[in-house]
This record gives sequence, structure tokens and C-alpha cells, in this order.
Amino acid sequence: MKINIERLRKDMKQDCYGAYFGGGFGGALIESFDVEKASPGKLVEMAKSKRGIDLSDYEEDDGD
Repeated sequence: MKINIERLRKDMKQDCYGAYFGGGFGGALIESFDVEKASPGKLVEMAKSKRGIDLSDYEEDDGD
């Protein structure tokens, strides 16, 4: 299985925007820029270590 990186990136950015606009957390806006620029490997690392995101929700069949 592989991770749908673009869907993960989109969801993580939405979470950041929600924290910024809904909660007034300024650091979330900066984090959204980091999410946007992160390599696929770094994005997965951020999702697991900083956010505790269950990556199985983002797995997709690779056709094997």
C-alpha cells in the first residue's frame, strides 16, 4: 500500500487553517506553509509525530 500524499497534505492544511481561523492560533498558519512545502517523506513524518494521524486512512491500493 502507498499513502495518498496529496489528500494527506490537503487535510493537514485544512486542519491548520481551522486552528488559525477558528481558534486564533497564529502558529498554525506558519505550520500550513511547512505542510505545503514538505517532501512526501517529511509530510508523513509530520503527520505521525506531530499530529498523531492514522495513516491507514490515507492508504490506497497500488495495483498489486
